[in-house]
Amino acid sequence: MLCSSTHNNALLIDTQSLEVEREAEILADGILPFLLSNQIGAAYETLQSAKDRYDNWIEVTLHGVDGRRIFPLGDVQVASGAAIITETVQIAFQGQDLGELSVVVDLGPGIERFRTEQLRMVYVAAVIVALILFGVAYVVDRLFTRRLIQISRAADEMAVGNFDVSLPDGRDEVGMMARSFSAMRAQIQYQTKSLQEARMRAENALEARSRFIATMSHEIRTPLNGIIPVAELLTASDLDPAQRQKVETIVQSGKALSSIVDDILDVSMLETGKLTLRREVFSPSKLCDEACAIARPSAERKGLTLTVEHMGPTDLTCIGDPDRLRQVLINILGNAVKFTQEGSVTVKTSVETRGANRAKLRFEVTDTGIGISEKALDRIFYRFEQEDQGIARRFGGSGLGLSIVKSLLDAMGGTVSVQTAQGVGSTFTVELELDIATAASVEARPPQTDTQPTGRQRSALVVDDSEINLTVASAMLQSLGFDVDTADNGLSALVKAQQKKFDVIFMDMHMPEMDGLEATRRIRNEDGPNAETRIIALTASVQQDDIDKCKAAGMNAFMPKPLRLDRLKDVLMG
Repeated sequence: MLCSSTHNNALLIDTQSLEVEREAEILADGILPFLLSNQIGAAYETLQSAKDRYDNWIEVTLHGVDGRRIFPLGDVQVASGAAIITETVQIAFQGQDLGELSVVVDLGPGIERFRTEQLRMVYVAAVIVALILFGVAYVVDRLFTRRLIQISRAADEMAVGNFDVSLPDGRDEVGMMARSFSAMRAQIQYQTKSLQEARMRAENALEARSRFIATMSHEIRTPLNGIIPVAELLTASDLDPAQRQKVETIVQSGKALSSIVDDILDVSMLETGKLTLRREVFSPSKLCDEACAIARPSAERKGLTLTVEHMGPTDLTCIGDPDRLRQVLINILGNAVKFTQEGSVTVKTSVETRGANRAKLRFEVTDTGIGISEKALDRIFYRFEQEDQGIARRFGGSGLGLSIVKSLLDAMGGTVSVQTAQGVGSTFTVELELDIATAASVEARPPQTDTQPTGRQRSALVVDDSEINLTVASAMLQSLGFDVDTADNGLSALVKAQQKKFDVIFMDMHMPEMDGLEATRRIRNEDGPNAETRIIALTASVQQDDIDKCKAAGMNAFMPKPLRLDRLKDVLMG
């Protein structure tokens, strides 16, 4: 504002200076004849009259050629200031100098009058503009703003599902907008209703599919429980080579079918968001060794060399879901063994980065198998995808393994990548960042129960409503040196648990009269000989909800059907 005022003052002074200069030139022309005719008195009167006519002229002086002052005769008034200007005009005739005329002018009063008038005009203009703006605002508010706000409020209500807010009418542009908005709102309401109905149908279909998959999983596992365990028991009997080969074929085929059922169930849980990750303390290097131990028999049957190289600290313990990480490694190892005809499979573990509380783990599985073509790399992690149908027929498989690997790692915040060359082999790399287990968290783990008492034969109670399952479980436990008692429902199991102390109880979930969950709760809550006995769930229902229900009822471990001799040994040692 100050700069603007200063600029205006300078502009005004420049303008007045030009005006004074013009008037001084006119005055000089006026006294020129008097100077030529030496009529000094007439020049005096002219100069005095000019000085009196302009009230802002402070002084007018006339000097001769010799510099002598001709007018005024008295003292000259001296003035100074920012608004004081002096204009000097040379008086000459036909090239001959006759004198010099100087005019001293005070522009202060004029500037002040200009400022006053300027302010007055500004105030008047401001009032006029304010009145115009007020009128325009009032008209705009009445005709547009309030109605637009009404439309905006209707949009906000529509965003939260309320489609009944009234809209403005009219034949102007706002009315046209309101009618268009109303039509759009009706269309959105219809589409929203349709989408909700479609979502409900999709959710119901997804839930029905999940129930169907769970039911089929249960129904398939039940007969498998009469195939795989019995076949494994037969392999331990005295068989000739041809018979042993046939039995081993039954075992391998049963395991393959069981693996496919597990994969389909995992896909179902991942799609419905029912997969729950646990947080347990575990050793990554030990977990890798366990995964390799599971894959080693398949590799050795094909004449492959399976090696493990721990590049990082083997004493590192982390917190995460060891079962799911083990599943990831087993799936990748299973693929490596499946698609490698000769050579080796190598597993490398390392710690990429390690901070105070977090560690980034790296697992590499390298094989000398058939490799993967570049065009197939983009889809190998999709469900039911394999490189081509020829490979599917040659090597088998459902195409779910790697998709489950990726989904599990996504859920755990990890990644999986692959480097491959056809005919050379592939390297799958898993990277996962986990919390490092502290000494306190390691100590907080519940102590493992020793189920191998010394000095006497171990005893077990198997509870199942299926005669086949009772026979199979009893035979497998007896092969491990257990004295086995059986019960075909929860009530019968409860009675036997009150009469005798067992070293371990295997409990089915779904049974008539009393299910395994209620029977377990009753055994735990009643003051009987088996209140502290280790109870292991033995069921064909293997979804996470089922596992959680078993743990909540008081069961110590969970063992899915079909029974496997190696798994049975592991759970008994757990």
